Amino acid sequence: MGLICYSLKGASNTYCNFMAHTRSGAAIEIRLDDCMLDDEQLNELFSMERRSQLIATFHIESPSQMEEATNKLTSAILSGADYVDIPLDWPEHSRKWLISLALNKGCKIILSHHNYKITEPLKELVSIAQDAFYQGADIVKVVTTACRKEDSSTILKLYNHFPAEKLVAFAMGREGYNSRLASFSKGAPLFYIAPARNKATADGQPIYADFLDDDMIRLRGEAQLPASKSFAQRAILLAALAEGTTKLYGITLCDDTRAAMGVAESLGAEIFLEGEVMTVTGHQNILEKGLVVKDNRFFVGESALLARLCIPLAGLSQEDITITGEKSLLGRRIDEHKTALRKLGITLDYTDKSYLPVTVHGHLKGGAIFLSGKKGSQMISGMLLALSQCKNGSMIDISNVTSSPYINLTTYIASFFGLTKYEIPVDDEEEMVCYVEPLQKVEPVFGLQIEKDWSSAALLLAAGAIMGDITLKGLDTYSQQADAVMFLIMEECLIDIVEDKDVVNVRKSIISPFYYDISDCPDLFAPLFLLASQAEGESIIAGINRLRNKESNRALTFSKEFEKLGVQSHIAGDEIYIYGCENFVYESAKCSAHGDHRLAMSLYIASLMAKGPVEIEDMESIGKSFPNFVETIEKLKTKKKQ
Repeated sequence: MGLICYSLKGASNTYCNFMAHTRSGAAIEIRLDDCMLDDEQLNELFSMERRSQLIATFHIESPSQMEEATNKLTSAILSGADYVDIPLDWPEHSRKWLISLALNKGCKIILSHHNYKITEPLKELVSIAQDAFYQGADIVKVVTTACRKEDSSTILKLYNHFPAEKLVAFAMGREGYNSRLASFSKGAPLFYIAPARNKATADGQPIYADFLDDDMIRLRGEAQLPASKSFAQRAILLAALAEGTTKLYGITLCDDTRAAMGVAESLGAEIFLEGEVMTVTGHQNILEKGLVVKDNRFFVGESALLARLCIPLAGLSQEDITITGEKSLLGRRIDEHKTALRKLGITLDYTDKSYLPVTVHGHLKGGAIFLSGKKGSQMISGMLLALSQCKNGSMIDISNVTSSPYINLTTYIASFFGLTKYEIPVDDEEEMVCYVEPLQKVEPVFGLQIEKDWSSAALLLAAGAIMGDITLKGLDTYSQQADAVMFLIMEECLIDIVEDKDVVNVRKSIISPFYYDISDCPDLFAPLFLLASQAEGESIIAGINRLRNKESNRALTFSKEFEKLGVQSHIAGDEIYIYGCENFVYESAKCSAHGDHRLAMSLYIASLMAKGPVEIEDMESIGKSFPNFVETIEKLKTKKKQ
């Protein structure tokens, strides 16, 4: 029986090493023209101890690459490659040099012929293979392109002329897919597959997920995503700040969205919900009358975002305004940027140290402030909205920026409501400077589509990569939502994820260990933790100090609860180290979500791959963001492969 051969295209040095160490009894084809290896990394890769056999190859697109190709293959052979793949159409002097060197170093020789346009007549293909064997090939690889079904039959007839264990012969293209399978069943020494669809090295190449047993796919089908609560809360609030009627499309209700509706009603707005269409009629005229709040009170439910948006906005009122909440929010500090707010004209009077309820005194005025972004972006977003209504212009100079995508999301949504006069000329990892023009009128919007929620999508995508074949519709991969970066993270990890317009599909994948800093996207901690638990080796998630003031101390509670399921991790400063195992089966246990909706959903996903029952307390907390989560997962569980 031949070897499964993983073809690596566009892979990092880390990923190449990971595959070489974990694909026991397989071969790994390293495309040196495409994989991201410098000379030192190339030499280390081919010289290290490994569990798989390494094949060095280089596909040239122009004669100018010939020298580079020869040099890289030479380095691979000298460093200890198990195989070298040398195209038959390369110049004779390069081909003979590499063949001679390979023979001298005990490296097996693959002489290959590729035709990317047609399949030649059988007589010609036989001649090509004979010539390759004559030149000393250990394996001859003859690959053509199937333009019709007959081409697959033609290429497979080569097995009537040569020993199957020394011949790899198949056709590329959709029509040639079955010839690849037939080639291997006939005894070909190598069967080439790609780890993910977006990394296939040729049209029609089989993918890792194609050959998984059905029992490894626990979730299959299309999942319905909720609307982004982060997007919806901002849009509902802005609609209530306007004078006139706004229609919001694609609304789905969760606890935080209902809290935003309550805040809007406190602003005097009338709200009508029909299906997924919300009509908000606002009656504010801030520029002339200031902000008018019923009973001088905002109730923000359990939403820290709403609390932090409302505090600066309360400074637009002529009266003192009190902001209060409930449940876990009452145990979370909501006290950042007090000094900056005082400079802008308002003071905060907390009932209990730095926790809600808080009463806002004074009146907001424009000005220049300097602050640190280490504690997040939510209060800064509130400042940007509120300062646009002041008589004087403002500047916010933010050092140590974190969560900048959320600031951009705020100004993006605000632009639909007429607040377009924001200027952010500096935007990098260290600093963001925001200029806000004064006296901008909040205008109603005829119609605004609420985006699907990338935070919820990220959890389902992680579940799909671990044990599924899941399709999500309505996702904008170019969204301003911070968590939309999940798509790029998974692509970089060579997870089998593809996107077509607004449809994203992910399939069970080989998950490699990773390092990622979540400072700009703290809600991705949950899906990344799940992925890390299924990755063979050590993964690191940095930026976890941002998680101490979530619904729970999220990094700590994840570590504690997943330890009950058998996952090893430890926290060191601003990082958490997770020690994963491929296809890890979680232990049966009794767990608590600690009132944290993201922990509750993560534990539920893990329970689908557990040895026995996983009892989860506080599952009702998922109502904060994804009330239909369990129902969604259960529907995916019932899907059968067609």
